[in-house]
This record gives sequence, C-alpha cells and structure tokens, in this order.
Amino acid sequence: MLFCAQVHTYVLIELAQSGKSLVVDSTAARLLDAAERLFGEHGYDGVGMRMLAQAARVNLGAATYHFGSKKALYVETFLRRFRSVNRARAELLDLAERAAGSAAPELEQIVEALVRPSFLAGLEHPAFNRLLARTLVAPPPFLRAVLRRELEPSMQRFVQALQRALPALPVSVLQLRMALVSGALMMVAVRVASLPRVRDAARERATLSELVRFASSGLASAAASSGAELSFLDRASAPARRA
Repeated sequence: MLFCAQVHTYVLIELAQSGKSLVVDSTAARLLDAAERLFGEHGYDGVGMRMLAQAARVNLGAATYHFGSKKALYVETFLRRFRSVNRARAELLDLAERAAGSAAPELEQIVEALVRPSFLAGLEHPAFNRLLARTLVAPPPFLRAVLRRELEPSMQRFVQALQRALPALPVSVLQLRMALVSGALMMVAVRVASLPRVRDAARERATLSELVRFASSGLASAAASSGAELSFLDRASAPARRA
C-alpha cells in the first residue's frame, strides 16, 4: 500500500511539472504539437516544413527559427515526451527498490514502473502514442543513434532489476521478453489513442492493471529455451561498426 501511495503522489507531481513546462514558448509548443500529430499520422517522409507551419498556424520562418530543420524538429518532438517517460520510469523503479530494502522489488512493481509512465503519457497525449509506435517500428535512420542513447540505458536497468526478481531466467530470455512486453504496451497504446477523448478512470485503472498482470505473468513463466539461441538479440542491438 505504501508503494502504491508513493506512485500515485509521484505521478501527480510529474504531470503537474510536465504541464507547466510545455507553455514556455507558445510558438514552439504549437509546432511540437502539430509535428507530433502529423509525424504520427504520415511519418517523417510524409510531412514537410510548410505543412507543419500551416498546421501550427505559424509562418515558415518561425518554424525554421525555432528548430532549424525538419530533422531537428522530429528529434525534439520525439524526445519531448520520451525523456519524461524514461525519467518517470527510473524514479518509480527507485521508489520500488527503496520500498523493498535489501530484497528485490515485487515483479509487478518493476513492471508497473516500466509500463505506467508510458501508459499515462499516451492517455494525456494520444498523438504521441501514434508517433511512438511508428518511430519504434520504423525509425528514420538519423533517429537510430538517438533511440539507442535514450532507450538502452533505461532498458538495461530494468533488465538488471528483473534479473534480481527472476534469477532463474537467462538474461537473453529476459531481454526478449522485455521486447515482447514493449510490443504489447505499444499495441495497447495505439488502441487507446483511437478511443474517444472522454476519459474513464475506472477503465484506465483496469486496463493498466491487466497489462501489468499480463506482462508479469509472461516474464515469470518458465523459459522455453536455454537462452543461448537468443544471442542474436545482443548483436541486433549493438551499434553498427564503421568499416
């Protein structure tokens, strides 16, 4: 109960702070909002700077002044919410680890720390869910290094937490299952983004609870392989070497 109360308090503070930070520059904020919606709907190649400026109701010069290029605007649009999600994940995992003391946190607490921030961000900003899904499935080439830098340290920390909670599972199995959990979260996020904008607190709580229970059960199930066969995942996630 104490952990749940701490999570609730943290989420309220995080949402309040994030809401305050988005009104620093109304022109830049309108551009970011328009970019989030249009890039999510049409992808990077399907959107031009003139379309973005028209959607944000600013002139083309303002768009160039604030972000310089479409590439820079895409990166900033993605990171605007992605970084806050990663920060919230880390802080919720900190709460779970402090509450557990010298023991490993409960598995569902680890999974909730991973899932809750992304789920809530999608409820607050449905357009980001579409952008996130499109970006993670088929990222523009220039964004791959950004994703690796922003995502891998966070995911590695969760893998380490899961290793403590599930010591019998090979790390390669945990890495694959983390990818599967992320895929399930992404599919739910896209579905939630398509729902009417009327919020339903009971539905949201139930959906999050079921997602956490589903992911936890899958993570905790017995391994179907030794894990040695999954070493390709390490190679796939490693940075490409220069020739």
